[in-house]
Amino acid sequence: MIKNKRTQGKIKTHYGLSDYYKYFRTEYPEIKMNKTLYSNIISDFNKAIIDLIIEENLEYDLTHLGSTLSIKKDKRVPSIKNGKLYNTAPVDWVATNKLWSEDDEAKEKKLLVRHNNYHTMKYVFRIYFKKYKYPFINKKLYSFKANRAFSRLLGARIKDETKERYDTYLLY
Repeated sequence: MIKNKRTQGKIKTHYGLSDYYKYFRTEYPEIKMNKTLYSNIISDFNKAIIDLIIEENLEYDLTHLGSTLSIKKDKRVPSIKNGKLYNTAPVDWVATNKLWSEDDEAKEKKLLVRHNNYHTMKYVFRIYFKKYKYPFINKKLYSFKANRAFSRLLGARIKDETKERYDTYLLY
């Protein structure tokens, strides 16, 4: 059986939109709403929050989880420690794959081409899930992974030259 590479390591959820719709129907029986309308409302709400986080630099507070969702930036510059070069800049996979197709020795040595990020003054932006409030057991096991559309919207906003330069205040 061939597994899909994109879904490898994906966390299976116990509850989904259909479960939330069933809960909504039992808690609010006086509100008549079909599943399609419910799904559209939830989708529009989530898109509006993503837009506010990206465009307005909003820190979205998830009080029930004791956490916030925001954009974080950190500077990625190469450094030398104990005579070894450490470069934590993101890998430019398009350029790396092109290099590997042209040069077998580079592929054998697994040389990576990295982004310079000169357009952001060497800052790397990412969607950040900060856990802060409640001291519950196994809090470190909770994580958040933004979906592909959310990540791509952030990348498009950073590269958009028609808008003001993207900046965030979360610098850790």
